[in-house]
Amino acid sequence: MKKTVKETIIDILCEIAGNLLIGFATYNIAASADFAVSGFSGIALLFFKFYNIPMGTTIFVLNIPFALLCIKMIGWKFLVKSIRCIAIQSLIMNYVVVLLPQLSMDKFIAVLMVGVLYGISYALIYIRGSSTGGLDFIIMLIKNRLKHVKTGTIAFILDLITLIAAGFALKDYEAVIYGIVIVFLSSSTIDRIILGMNSGAVAYIVTDHGNGKNICDLVDQICMRGSTILDARGGYKEEKKDVVMVVGSYKDIYQVQSALKKKEPDAFIIILDSKEVQGEGFTIRTVAGEEE
Repeated sequence: MKKTVKETIIDILCEIAGNLLIGFATYNIAASADFAVSGFSGIALLFFKFYNIPMGTTIFVLNIPFALLCIKMIGWKFLVKSIRCIAIQSLIMNYVVVLLPQLSMDKFIAVLMVGVLYGISYALIYIRGSSTGGLDFIIMLIKNRLKHVKTGTIAFILDLITLIAAGFALKDYEAVIYGIVIVFLSSSTIDRIILGMNSGAVAYIVTDHGNGKNICDLVDQICMRGSTILDARGGYKEEKKDVVMVVGSYKDIYQVQSALKKKEPDAFIIILDSKEVQGEGFTIRTVAGEEE
């Protein structure tokens, strides 16, 4: 029970933090910079500019019917978390960010800030297994009917439609270009944060046959990481080789690399990035829709 309460509190805190960033980026930066924003936030921004309707109200009204239509596809648990997150976003948009000053800055710098802030905020929310809804719900509905169409394609088309509509409404076609840059920056930031949660590095250490065990012992002494010895042959003389594979954090692999330069200077080392590391000794973090 305690764990459930603690997890719920963390979920809500992340949703508040994420939605504060979304609200700040939309109202305090994008609204004053006059460029297009995709999704329901972009639609809400237009209603605010032309009809002075609070953005939070528009977002909430747009989201609820689509959320209810997606119950079968997303399940009640995810739906409840999403509606809670949408409600938090609406309240923050209507009553919190309006108290903060709108920032006036170079439009390109504003685009960069909005894109990065969107990426950080959505990643925070997705990591805790929630969603701000918006076009995500429409994507689910379309994907349910058109299963052969890639999700990324649907998302891109919907984003493009909202951005073009905003460009016509604002009578500023450069706004569409800025909006596309924001979509690219935010999606890239989300990927970097989410994929980086379980990332690490892999080192392949090629050494003489029989020497692999010494390197494994060295790795264990330095960073207490497990290692695997692979049998190999040289391509030229076909002599037997040991290849020691080590997976760890970037710090672990750096320490191994530094030690090998002193202990085994003739060892051949290949170091690669690993986007996902799972297994004993590694903490697995999940995002929205995944089970731990």
